[in-house]
Amino acid sequence: MVLQRQSRQSAARRAAERGALGAIVAARRQELGLSQTELGDLAGVSYRIVHHLESGRSDTSLKRVVAVLETLGLHLTIERGAAPEVRAGCDIATQFNLEAVTAPPAGPPSQAAP
Repeated sequence: MVLQRQSRQSAARRAAERGALGAIVAARRQELGLSQTELGDLAGVSYRIVHHLESGRSDTSLKRVVAVLETLGLHLTIERGAAPEVRAGCDIATQFNLEAVTAPPAGPPSQAAP
């Protein structure tokens, strides 16, 4: 059995193991020749945050994720998905007495008839 160093694994395999965001961050960091510690220092976060992000842990704050991405010259884009409803977490839904809220249909806004 031949073992490959993790850095030589295919990007697709890393993405499957870590999640796409972790694989992208790791690939860009390696492309720039930075260690996790160096990237953390440049981004103003600990190397543990970089390690957690690259390994696919989902408990890293968005603020820290954005700091790492900006340091690497990357940005995060949020797009509206295909889900026809907005979902709220239990605490928020209870606090505001919400159920699933149906989102307006995608596409250009309709214009009122004169």
